[in-house]
Amino acid sequence: MAIVISADEIKKDLPNYSPNKAEEFHHESATKADKLFTKALKESSHTKVILLNGGTASGKTEFLSTHLLQEDCIIFDATQSTELGAKNKLRQITKSGKTPIIYSVIPDDLKRAFIAFLNRDRKFSDTHFYKTHAGSRKTVLWIATNYPDIEINIIESSYTLDGKLQFSQIKFDNKQKLFDYLVNKQMSEDDIITYVSLLR
Repeated sequence: MAIVISADEIKKDLPNYSPNKAEEFHHESATKADKLFTKALKESSHTKVILLNGGTASGKTEFLSTHLLQEDCIIFDATQSTELGAKNKLRQITKSGKTPIIYSVIPDDLKRAFIAFLNRDRKFSDTHFYKTHAGSRKTVLWIATNYPDIEINIIESSYTLDGKLQFSQIKFDNKQKLFDYLVNKQMSEDDIITYVSLLR
């Protein structure tokens, strides 16, 4: 059974937390999540560590709950939207003697992800959406470039006609095709703002 560490879940236990003020509690919950991650690396006998990657409202937590919970591993549920953050996590995992695995959840349509983001109970500024989606794509490409031996799984999230979130893993014949896919998926914050601007 997986050990799951999620800043969003930690928020719920913080004094005075409410979903409409989620952004105000993000730094505190992220700090606590980092400490729990360090503790799990030291104390858990699990040898695999899954780092989730993907912008906010991409479907990471839903994918985790439906596809990964039964794994014998540690799971860190976060956007991984900075290269420095990912580098620190990978260094910790490697130092602990465990094996890192990346699951990157990428929406088939950013507009639908943005609508989901706007309608969530947990409220964040629009800037959080732009930064995490641009940053997480940049980060997973950076990992593929600098850590060629790390397993990277690409999960595409989409919605069925009746509005249910679904997931499919994209398979690649070789590392170059994965790399090319990630290069093609790069978007800057300005690109994303322009793409979703009519929805606001």
